[in-house]
Amino acid sequence: MASSRLPRATPKAASARPLALLLLAFLASAVKADLSHEGDLSVRIDDASESDFRFQYRFRYRLNLDWQGGWSMHTFAATGDDFTSAYTTIGDNEHEFNVRRLFARYEGTRGKLELGSIPPFKGRVSSTGLSQEGWIKGLRGVLNFKPGRLELVLGELDDLNPRRALAPPSELNYVELEYSGSINDRLSFEGSIERILDSNFVRSELRYDPSDTTGYSIEVVHNLNTRKDRFLMGMTRLLNFEGNELDWFIYYSHVARGFGPRAELTEDFLEFGHALATELSATVGDAGRLSWLSWFAKAEFYEGNSRGMLGLTAEFE
Repeated sequence: MASSRLPRATPKAASARPLALLLLAFLASAVKADLSHEGDLSVRIDDASESDFRFQYRFRYRLNLDWQGGWSMHTFAATGDDFTSAYTTIGDNEHEFNVRRLFARYEGTRGKLELGSIPPFKGRVSSTGLSQEGWIKGLRGVLNFKPGRLELVLGELDDLNPRRALAPPSELNYVELEYSGSINDRLSFEGSIERILDSNFVRSELRYDPSDTTGYSIEVVHNLNTRKDRFLMGMTRLLNFEGNELDWFIYYSHVARGFGPRAELTEDFLEFGHALATELSATVGDAGRLSWLSWFAKAEFYEGNSRGMLGLTAEFE
């Protein structure tokens, strides 16, 4: 990592492990609440030009409790030993499975409040947003009003070890204030100011959806301390191939060296410098046949290197 503060070494014994899952199940039986759960299991082949061929798996599990009046509790557990990935290489000696998020949520017509080890995103995962496998120890408040939405996040982002994702925060080093809204039915935007560790950032995103099957986005993040930028532009499109629907995602990014650890913690970070990636995914069958099973293929090209991935994902609930 670009910062010596990330990751922070922690003892292996300090593991949250799946005890939070058992706690939620107990709460569901002790109080009147609706219990729901979902998960997915992925296996993939990962072949990169600068590293050995790998066969990997990922298991993710979510358990939720919902009460009347807008209150709920959520947990997310996954394999992997990294903030940005839940994949584990088959053949490695260590196979982690830890609870990465456990938080309470209140949601009403005016917005929502989250408290605990919360997701690093409020809804849709942005390409310049933090990894969907990660967490922030703190709180999020979202206020809905016409014509937009205001979000404030306060917390800690310093210890990237999943075993300590539920440990109490020790300092405030993550602050985010974001405003998002729509210009019209097809054009939307986001703008935010952030304080992450020792750096300040300004982030902007513009999205254009000319149809229900196509979307374009441009995102820029500027580090006010180092005066370095991260630029990304992408396209998503729903394709029809011989009666089957395919999701296609392609994006180009450029991250200036010296941008800082915020680059490596984002969802679609490939490498500093120029990078290009494209991904195809689709269900194996239609809604009535194998709709729980999907495949994906991804290719990445960055700074003279390449990487290809091919895999399957099975979902259950």
